[in-house]
Amino acid sequence: MKKVFITRRMPEIARTILKEHFEVSLNDKNETLTQDELIRSLKDCDAVLSTVLDKFTKEVIDSLPKLKVISSYASGLDNIDMEHAKTKGIYVYNIPDSVTNSTADLTMASFLALARKLWPAREFVREGKWKAWDPEILLGEELTGKTFGIIGFGRIGMAVAKRALGFGMNVIYFNRSPVVSDCCKAVTLEELLSESDYISLHVPLTEQTRGMINAESIRKMSKRPILINFSRGQIIKTEDLLNALKNGEIRGAVLDVTDPEPISADHLLCKMENCIITPHIGTATKECRRDMAMAAAEKIIKHFSENE
Repeated sequence: MKKVFITRRMPEIARTILKEHFEVSLNDKNETLTQDELIRSLKDCDAVLSTVLDKFTKEVIDSLPKLKVISSYASGLDNIDMEHAKTKGIYVYNIPDSVTNSTADLTMASFLALARKLWPAREFVREGKWKAWDPEILLGEELTGKTFGIIGFGRIGMAVAKRALGFGMNVIYFNRSPVVSDCCKAVTLEELLSESDYISLHVPLTEQTRGMINAESIRKMSKRPILINFSRGQIIKTEDLLNALKNGEIRGAVLDVTDPEPISADHLLCKMENCIITPHIGTATKECRRDMAMAAAEKIIKHFSENE
């Protein structure tokens, strides 16, 4: 019987359905394995159900001659040396369909929290400052008629667009490969940067996207937008973002991912009033995490049913 290893504690549904087909072992702790622990755990395994924090480098892959399948409990695959896995005949799967709605929901929720000053408003009440209705306090931004720019118009980008349209915003997008939309307008990256009141990032981390939001691209953001990042922290050059927030080149940032990640509480970004940072929780709903576990497990089952 083939052996499958689950690298971290996750919804029980994954182990339940895998046990019907394979011998399953797992790390039942809610912590990431070290590289050496990962290699030892997978030494005799045919497949692994892994998380985004498990680094499948060339060294790790070369140490696992039996491994045939990596099924990732995530959408992004930047933690895996894809080219080297391919040369070793290892099939790599991800689960982009499972993460769409939860990530899009939180993108809008976090953005709205900043645009409408929800967190300062909560603190205003908690600190006993609310004495009477006041027409001049905590003034946020109305969204209707504003331009919402999306960089990366895949599943999540499209889901965010649907939500933004519901708020009466005009949605424009940039995607490296052609994508047709009936209700949103495709533009060049330069047009998006200059025309958007809000810019939301939904691209994978590649050599082309790494650091694509930097001092140069920020200078093209003529509307001083709120910048939203729910992709990967390395898409934005952190120091350039910090300077832009300080100098008013952009009026706010909403980050569910950072570089470095996790970011320390004493980092200057965490002290900026116009910056909201959440701890990489785009997919953190009970429904989404269960669907992710089930989908990742099913990828392994399907692979061996079709290739053995």
